[in-house]
Amino acid sequence: MSLKRILIFFCLFASLSIFSQSFQGGIAGGLNAARIDGDGHELYGKLGLNAGAFIAREILPRQLFWQMELKYTSRGKYNIQRDLSGFPIRIELIDLRYVELPVSLHYFFTEKFQIELGLSPDVLLKEFYEIDNDPVSPDYANDLRRFGVTAFIGANYFIMEKLALGMRFNYSAIPFYKFDGYAIRYRDSGFFHDVLSLNARYYITRR
Repeated sequence: MSLKRILIFFCLFASLSIFSQSFQGGIAGGLNAARIDGDGHELYGKLGLNAGAFIAREILPRQLFWQMELKYTSRGKYNIQRDLSGFPIRIELIDLRYVELPVSLHYFFTEKFQIELGLSPDVLLKEFYEIDNDPVSPDYANDLRRFGVTAFIGANYFIMEKLALGMRFNYSAIPFYKFDGYAIRYRDSGFFHDVLSLNARYYITRR
């Protein structure tokens, strides 16, 4: 099934869910702070946006839900190397844009506090590389995985009945670029996305 058909299916499914008492749905968006594990030890310096829509359904009344999302998200890295005096000597930007299809379980500890755990298949849509503000094309650019999957865990707090604020930690389940050769530790075998997100989720319909 092509990406276009997946997007059309999700939009139709989400539209139908709004008119169903069994489903909840809405829109979500937020800010990513990203780094690439395996490509240096920089902080979460790459800022980017994420936005999309979601649908959810109860498994256990008012306690356990499953949720499916469709999201556009930006990941990568932004790293500034400095000399001993603190002067910048190299600025590196990797900007990778994805469409994600996260699927997760959500558990309510209280009426307002919720935790989530899930997996997110993704498709790489666009990539951009820059060193010292000049566009470049790294050797590994043509070898990035176009299809991948990340795992995530997060927490959400409902400040209003239909509005929740949350944080999500997202990490590649498989490297989006794999090194040649053998690695003793799996996390040393390639590049992994490492992303922290702050998000807001608004329910168009919620029982």
